[in-house]
This record gives sequence, structure tokens and C-alpha cells, in this order.
Amino acid sequence: MSDDFLSRLREEPRPEFAAGLEARLREIDAGKGQRRPAPFRRLLPALGGVSLAAALAFAFTLEPVRAVAREFLDLFRVKRFAAVPVDPDRLARLAQGGLDLKTLVGDQVQVVVAPQPPQAVDSPEAGGVAAGIEVRQPAYVPRKAELADVAVAQPGAFRVQLDTAKLEALAQAVGAEGIEIPAWWNGATIDVEGPPVVAMRYQPPSTAGETPDPENAYVLLQSRTPEVDLPEGFDLAVLGELGLRVAGMDQREARTFAAAIDWRSTLLVPVPIQGQQYREVEVHGQKGLLVSARPEPKAMPDATTRRRGWHSVLFWAEGDRCFALHGPGEGLEVLEMAQSIR
Repeated sequence: MSDDFLSRLREEPRPEFAAGLEARLREIDAGKGQRRPAPFRRLLPALGGVSLAAALAFAFTLEPVRAVAREFLDLFRVKRFAAVPVDPDRLARLAQGGLDLKTLVGDQVQVVVAPQPPQAVDSPEAGGVAAGIEVRQPAYVPRKAELADVAVAQPGAFRVQLDTAKLEALAQAVGAEGIEIPAWWNGATIDVEGPPVVAMRYQPPSTAGETPDPENAYVLLQSRTPEVDLPEGFDLAVLGELGLRVAGMDQREARTFAAAIDWRSTLLVPVPIQGQQYREVEVHGQKGLLVSARPEPKAMPDATTRRRGWHSVLFWAEGDRCFALHGPGEGLEVLEMAQSIR
């Protein structure tokens, strides 16, 4: 695996900065003179560059309109996925020191369209109609699993208004003062619109009288790529490097990784540094990311614990579509199922 250097996450936030961060952020907010809308919980991937998705091209038919649009906005599209090892314990410690998402950026997020919980539909075809896509289905499903249900989720849309003072406070708190936040970013907005997602669950048959075990199910998600509008000239690598420092990389590693990534086509997937394995694979000629993990033992009603098997999730993109496939095993069955999708 060529990403071994990413696993050496070692730099902790300096206590003197973490201790004073909360007070500093309160001072920044006090100077604003107004409150902005309530936070949207899915901001971190968009703001930190850790889980930022791609966009569809503009559907303009007149060249003058396209030209004007290009002068004001940049759009980008996911073409591949890359793993970024993170330390969950470190992120929890940062939150305890005042680096939680709400404190840092909650006042800069406006929910434009509220997300909706998944709604069951009668068939993949019905899901496709609701999502506005032609749903693709696998020709092969491991373990004789059969389609159990289909649902459509609406992720919604939100707008992020950047606050350079808070970004600078975040950089200082994690020891990343060398990251320069451009002054013109202050007040700039990033618009993110999540398209509908079709989820199909395949469940292996169970013996008479037994309840199907959800851990044996395969779940296929598919959607158009999310739309992300950025101000012209906005450098995603700066936010990406800051997000990598928050995740735990030291300065050299974060800068090397940020410089090597094509931020306009790569979706970064956070992977815990322990108990996980990941590798790049190929699906229908496209690069995909396969992540496998063995969950912690499950507590049973009789106070015993039950060991749990490996589970894997595969991410890939084709054209203007993004896919994710989750299922049991170390990845071979999931990969074979993905290859059969037509």
C-alpha cells in the first residue's frame, strides 16, 4: 500500500492553545454583533476538506452564460477516493479542549434544504424515479442474498460562510500557524447540495423462525455526485491541509499529502488508524477504495459478548455517479458484487 506514510499520526495540539481557544472564539463571536443560523452536523467534511464530494457540470446552453458562471464559481467532480488515517481518540480530545464542530464553525452554516430521513419505495425503479437517476443493480449477490427493501434519502443542501478569524484560531490551536488563510476568504460562501441517494439492502435467507441478522446484509448506495459551488480561485488545498492537521498529521505529512492530492476530483475518506485496513482497487476500469474492519465484540442480552466478523465498504465513482457498497467479509465478496453491477 503506497499510503503507509499517512498512518504516522503523531502530533498533539499544544495545551496552551487548546486551553484558550474557547475564550478566543467567544471573543470573535462577540465582535460579530449577530447570530447566524443553527449548525448543520455534516459540515466537517465540506469545511475541512476531509470528506468533500464533487459536482455536476453547469447545464447552461448559452456560451455567454457559461462564461459568466465560470468567472464567479468553480465546480468540481469526484473521480476517485483516497483514504486518510485519523485518530478518533485525538479528535475526541480536541473536542474536549474546545475544538468541537459547533464551537468552531456552527455559526457559519445555513441549512438551505433540510435533510429528510430515508423513505421506503416499492422497487429500485421507483427509487430511480424519486432520485432522478437510472438505478443500476448487481447481477450477482453473495450468499444467495435477495433484495429486501429499497429506500430513498434526501441529504438536503447547506451554505457555509467562512470566518477567517475562526479558521486562524483553529490553525493556531493545532499548531498549524504556517497555514496562511487568505483574507479575502472572510465572508465567502460554499454551497453544497446533496442529491437523493437510493439505498438497496440485500439480505441472505434465514432459517424458519430466525430473525435475519442485519450484519449479514449487503447495502448498495448510489446517487449523482453532490454539487459544490466555490468562489473563483478558492484553494481547496489550504482547507485540506488544515483538515489533515486537525485529523492528526504533522506538518510535513499534511503538506506533502495536500500537495499531492487533486482536490477537485478526489473524495477523502477518514479511516481510523487502528483495526482497519484499506487498499485501492479497480471497479469497471475506475479506481475505487476498499476499507475493511472488524468491529468490537457485541454485548448480548445475557451479559456475554459475541465476536463480530469482518465488514467492508467499497467506494467508487463512474461518470456523474457515486457508489458505496457495504457488506460482510474482508472485501472479496463486496468487490465481486460491485463488478457485476450494470
